[in-house]
Amino acid sequence: MDQIIGNLIVRLEVTDSTNNYANRQIREHGLTEGTVFLAYEQTTGRGQQNNSWESVPGENLLFSIVLFLDFLEIRRQFMISKVVALGIYKALNKYVDSLKIKWPNDIYAGNRKLGGILIENSIMSGLLKSSIVGIGLNVNQTIFYSNAPNPVSLKMLTNQHFDSEIILTEILSGIDWYYSLLRNGEEEIIDREFISALYRINEKHFFKAEDVVFEGEILGVNAIGQLLIRKNDGEVLDFHFKEVEFLQVSHYKKRN
Repeated sequence: MDQIIGNLIVRLEVTDSTNNYANRQIREHGLTEGTVFLAYEQTTGRGQQNNSWESVPGENLLFSIVLFLDFLEIRRQFMISKVVALGIYKALNKYVDSLKIKWPNDIYAGNRKLGGILIENSIMSGLLKSSIVGIGLNVNQTIFYSNAPNPVSLKMLTNQHFDSEIILTEILSGIDWYYSLLRNGEEEIIDREFISALYRINEKHFFKAEDVVFEGEILGVNAIGQLLIRKNDGEVLDFHFKEVEFLQVSHYKKRN
């Protein structure tokens, strides 16, 4: 089967954000599924909840993928996040030790953030119409100027300079692999591999929700993408994005 993701790559010298650019192109021209918009520089790159995404021009990968998902029910939209995160994980795991997917959609190496995913869905008549999947990956940047708490790059992790084009090709191929599984209804494979790659899975850790600190372990993610955490007393809680916070153990212990 021909690869869908990355069948066309549009390269931009500079744009506000690749997600914004892709959205404008869909409205004005219509696009082929799998089209990728790759930017050398973003002036207003965005992360989750309108957080900014720092990137030195030319040193990292900043791109968006256009998907049409009329086959996927709205309640199953978290499958998109799984597919994309796994595709990145598949591509980078050979370069980086201790690579993990941090719920809901960050790529971590140990306890440091290597990349992030921003998915913006368009819904019409109660159905998913399209998704713009924005990806930011730290490749060769070694100095970060923002107040982001824990950024890291492939170069910092390996002491090697990377060819971003090769990394891009491998990531697009990885995402396409899992996207084909999704289109073919093979969600069990996606679910199983996502759980196995999940950051802090089945580990004791401190969390904070509604100003309450508790210890528990991540069990996985439910069908609508909520994080499942079992507290020490056995109660299982479910959380949407931004409803729960991971705490650094050392920070918590100092405060107590």
